[in-house]
Amino acid sequence: MREPNLDLGVPTVHRSFPQHLVRRLWQIAATFQSEVLAPHDVVSWQVALLTQIHETPGKDRNWLASAIGIDATSAGQALAAFEARGLVARATNPRDRRCNAFTLTPAGEALRIEVVGLTSGVARRMLSPLTEVEGETLLRLLARLVDAHEVHARPGAGRRAPRRARKAAAPLPAGVAPEAGDRPSPPRSA
Repeated sequence: MREPNLDLGVPTVHRSFPQHLVRRLWQIAATFQSEVLAPHDVVSWQVALLTQIHETPGKDRNWLASAIGIDATSAGQALAAFEARGLVARATNPRDRRCNAFTLTPAGEALRIEVVGLTSGVARRMLSPLTEVEGETLLRLLARLVDAHEVHARPGAGRRAPRRARKAAAPLPAGVAPEAGDRPSPPRSA
């Protein structure tokens, strides 16, 4: 087996696979983001949530989750935490009384301004190896790829199904014994 040439950062064999490069770039982005956001007790997608509420005040949880590409449960948990911290206000949506409408409070707006400034610094740091024109081109190309494949963007896509779902979906081949942890539980007595 050949040793990978790690002087390049990413071994040559992986450089022709955009999915590998995007995953590696996301690792770098997540590291940079967590460094600047940790003191504010937010993660990068929560900055997107605060920004989306600022841009479209009065929208409900499901709309906000869809707009930033996360699941509604995570959005609801973040909104509840933001409300508890006094960052967002919840009101009944006048167009659909079954839904809540969210807006930023003054404290939420102040946090949004601060963390957007920090994440803009992260963007500059990430793009710093490129010229300004290259950075703009990269962003335009990334947006084009996302737009073209948006129908496939599902929160949680690509994760493995829970073990119980995998077992139910794929029976074992004949003659193959289940692993110790895969054995069915004995029936309960009444």
